[in-house]
Amino acid sequence: MSRLAETVFDACREIGLTGFVAAGLSLGGAISMRIALDHPDEVQAVVGIMPWNAGGTSAGDPVIEGFYAAYGDIETITAGIAGISHDPTKTTDLLRTMPTVTEKMWRGWLGGGVYTSMADELPRLRVPVFYLLGGQDFVVNQEKQIADVRQIPGGRLVLLADAGHLACYEEPELLAQEMRFFLDTHVADAAGSPIRTTEA
Repeated sequence: MSRLAETVFDACREIGLTGFVAAGLSLGGAISMRIALDHPDEVQAVVGIMPWNAGGTSAGDPVIEGFYAAYGDIETITAGIAGISHDPTKTTDLLRTMPTVTEKMWRGWLGGGVYTSMADELPRLRVPVFYLLGGQDFVVNQEKQIADVRQIPGGRLVLLADAGHLACYEEPELLAQEMRFFLDTHVADAAGSPIRTTEA
């Protein structure tokens, strides 16, 4: 996790980002949390979108084991993505990009990374943290996600009752609305003024 986070952080530095908000979906949410823990002076806030829970998973998780075994099997990957999405027609980008992941990354994360934990570090976070959770998310353990937020000083979450794991593809406007509200009301820029978001 630390190596993944450092790669993303180095890319942010390379393009000149400082004092940024880290936001990520699923594994990206966990990477965003790791960046905030490792670089607290550079991150203004974290938004976890259906984030992988900080405590990791337990051996025998059928979803994880299924994806681990599916590397290179386009038919199984396609079926797996369809199974975690309410609207498979909106996940074409995911179907296009998942097969391009290297085997080293795929097996490294699904074979080991998912079992690592940074849960004990969460109480030392000192930036605003916001989790968007899906009430119909069957990929990440919701109880563990809620436990994460409870450990974070001032942690916030919104439960989108009908959203699945890929809600950012299925209900992008709703997610954007919730993120804008969080940033506009709870996050200040370096000068102390609230961050104002704009329509993309």
